[in-house]
Amino acid sequence: MRRESHKIVAQIWGIPTRQVYDRFEERRRFIRRRIAAAAVGALGSLVGIVLWLGGEAGYHRVKELTPPAKLVSPAGVGFTASIPVVIRDRAAYIWKNPAIAPEKLDLSIYALRALQHSPSSMLVADVNQFAIVDISTGNSSFQRAFGGEFAGIATWKGWSAVSNKDGAVLIVSPEGTVSEGPRPSSQTGRRFPTFRETGPFRYGEHLALNEHYLASATLTGQLGILDRKTGHFVVADIPQFPLVEPIERKEDPVLYETENTRPISTVAFLPDGDLMFAEGGGLRRIDPSSGKITFLSHCPIELARQIIPLPRSHRLIVLTTSTLEELEMDKDDRSKVHCLRRSTLAPKSAPRAALSNDGQTLLVAYFDAAPDVWQPTYSLFGLQVRLPSWLW
Repeated sequence: MRRESHKIVAQIWGIPTRQVYDRFEERRRFIRRRIAAAAVGALGSLVGIVLWLGGEAGYHRVKELTPPAKLVSPAGVGFTASIPVVIRDRAAYIWKNPAIAPEKLDLSIYALRALQHSPSSMLVADVNQFAIVDISTGNSSFQRAFGGEFAGIATWKGWSAVSNKDGAVLIVSPEGTVSEGPRPSSQTGRRFPTFRETGPFRYGEHLALNEHYLASATLTGQLGILDRKTGHFVVADIPQFPLVEPIERKEDPVLYETENTRPISTVAFLPDGDLMFAEGGGLRRIDPSSGKITFLSHCPIELARQIIPLPRSHRLIVLTTSTLEELEMDKDDRSKVHCLRRSTLAPKSAPRAALSNDGQTLLVAYFDAAPDVWQPTYSLFGLQVRLPSWLW
């Protein structure tokens, strides 16, 4: 009756039968589409709720590397052609296949500290000499002694900086030219009487380089920034803290100092050129062009051991003794940092980490545990889907 009713309507109203039939069918199709759209929307909402509640995007541990025997207290980690490398003593361990034990490459220098220097080489420091080591061959292309015991090392795009316990620093260009950093008189004009010593500036155990500046921080809580283009230290126009009398000189190269010699645990330059450093459980930010210091607000974290800025983004990886923190700088407020994710690391881990050249793979080695590889993935109930680089 429903299918034949269009003939009666057409006869009464004098309309072609086909026209009435098409109107009847179009209405039925419209109702079916509405029902199908509602069903798809309900199913999509259900899937979205499950994904939102059960999954999360971020850096996850995707594989654990098979360690060699007695890989304890590594000197540093890095990559060669995207292949993970861990350096310890006089050897570099290279994982071409993560499922099996790594290849061992003998080095020409004993390693106490090691950092990625270029895509295929690492800066390796002994007690009082350092070298650029080619990871493919183990040979040293540049090796030099430095008076006194080493304190800290840093690299940036082929540049290197090495400090010693005497407070001096050597800066090495990509061409191999070596220069010693200036050490102006550092005296008074400080916040705390305990720091009122007189003598040359001391480069510390934590160093950071970029194209313009060299930052140095000591375990006694003093930080300075050298403008490498002018050879002068960054000094704020106006002292940012009350200075202890008598103020003999405001232009002190020590830009920041912590109370009661609390240590500064790490320093790193951000992609926008600002310097970030960690003091206690807090992160600070300095604009090197003005010397202005910003105390950042963020969630509670432990003492940061390493800050790794992610390229082409506002995100950071911060490693503490036992956690891997994913943070994001607020794009509108320079004083805010958003805490995105926290992952627990191995107990008593003392991690050392390096980011691959593509900025997607993170290698983390521990004091006494197997190294592992982290990548940005979407994890849902144990299943991990790799996130594309344009999305992360």
